[in-house]
Parts: sequence; structure tokens; C-alpha cells
Amino acid sequence: MRYGLRVTVAATAMTAVVLTGCAGGDGGKASAAPPSSSAPSSSASPSSSVPQRPTRAEVVDRTRAAVVKSTAFQPDAPGPAGPMLIEAWTNGTAAWAWETGDHRLCHASVNGDMVFQRACATNPNDPPVSKGRQIRSLDTLFAHGWGRVFAADHQEVTAVSCSGRPVKVLRVGTMAKGVRTLYAVFFPDYTKGEVLLTLRHGTTTSRVPFFLGEAGDLSCTATSTARS
Repeated sequence: MRYGLRVTVAATAMTAVVLTGCAGGDGGKASAAPPSSSAPSSSASPSSSVPQRPTRAEVVDRTRAAVVKSTAFQPDAPGPAGPMLIEAWTNGTAAWAWETGDHRLCHASVNGDMVFQRACATNPNDPPVSKGRQIRSLDTLFAHGWGRVFAADHQEVTAVSCSGRPVKVLRVGTMAKGVRTLYAVFFPDYTKGEVLLTLRHGTTTSRVPFFLGEAGDLSCTATSTARS
């Protein structure tokens, strides 16, 4: 569309010059008069009519408002901590999670002002919060590619790798009075196998595999070249 607009502007300007030259009284030898101020300028920026993508901050504000509005005065409304951003993208979509007032986990995928996917756990703190260190698989998201949301009880995730390659891990927030921390990883498409999580608990670290699934054209193995 941007190239088409350039062609249209250039053609309009050329037409103005040709018509002005033909109007001369000496057989067309007179110099062409400059185009009138009403003619479009070829130097005009064609991109000015192209809608600009929203900033990430604008997507966050708009989709957060959509989550709050869609759950207002409902049992699935966010509790005192409010919605927790999983991730937002400049195509207008975002993924959110929250803990309800009765301690159930919910998540939603939002596009602009519309919540197109929302799900909530039936029971409080489901899956149950462990007394010791534990990794819990929670949700699968399709807001932007393919994502997995998981929880780390009594520990923190500091790194994630797929077949030895680093994967961006998103820290979503905490629930269950701070005992459970939520994280998310995203891939371009369905991904099978396992990623390797690097965990910190106190002053020590450990590495454990996290199972992604059994279907997908992409695959990961929980390997690492780093020392434990």
C-alpha cells in the first residue's frame, strides 16, 4: 500500500506539469509554471496515512482494562493484587493471569478491548501448593504463538534453555501469599520435549527438566553445557 501511494502522488504531480506546459502560447516551448498549491506534493510522506501500531504500554493499559471490565462483579474477578501481565505484543494482543479473591488462578488472552479466551481453576490453589520445592504446570496459551505457564513453589527460576540454547523466561508474579511464583515461556509453534530450568533456592541452585508436551514440529531437550 505504501508503494501504491507513492505512485499515485508522483503521477498526479506529473499530470499537473504536462497540462501547464501545454497551455503555453508559443507551441509548448514556454517553461511550465509551478504546480498550484492545491496539487499534492511529491515530497509528502506517504506513511502518514498508515495506521501506527500501538506501543507496548498502550497494549498493556488497554488489555488490562478489558480484563477488569469483563470480570467486574463476578466470582472470577481479580483479587486485591489485580491482574498480572504475562506478556504484551505490539500487534494489540496480551496475556494476563490473576488470583481471584478466593485464591483461584485465572488466565486470559486479550486482543484490544476483547477477551477472547479466559479460564479459571475450579478450586483454590489448584494444583495444591507444595510444602517443599516443586514445579507445577499450569496453563497453555495461544495469544502469540504457543506458550506454557508454570509455577515454582518455594524457589525462583533464573534461566530456561532448549537443547542448550537460552529461552526467554517471563516472571509473571506471585500468588498463594508469595509462596508460588508464576513464569511463562513462548515458542513460535507447538513444541514438544523438555526445557531445562535453572532454579535458585536460598544460596544454592539446581537444574530440573520441565515437560512441554508430546506434540509439535519444534522440539527441545533438557541439556546444558553449564556445570551444575
